[in-house]
Amino acid sequence: MIALVFSYEIRDAEQFEAVHGPDGEWAAFFAGARGYIGTELLRDVEHPGRYLVIDRWESTEAYNGFVAEHRDEFMRRVDDTRYMVEQELRFGTFENVWGA
Repeated sequence: MIALVFSYEIRDAEQFEAVHGPDGEWAAFFAGARGYIGTELLRDVEHPGRYLVIDRWESTEAYNGFVAEHRDEFMRRVDDTRYMVEQELRFGTFENVWGA
């Protein structure tokens, strides 16, 4: 299992949560994809307007395959939601170490 982890400084919390939450537009886009496990949205309690988004996939290959297959739609969604974000930082792609 891998987790893609992003940090966002956002403009509108309600709108951002609707798009990036576990039942949001991005999760709906990923839903049904081979290897997609789910999305977690965390709101920073000390810094309003800062969030972590964690997208979980079975493997890097599953994620990369989905992105390659749906590149145009993926990039359109990125462009369409860019206005919500003051700053985006991708922390990286992480894998589980327990049970290894």
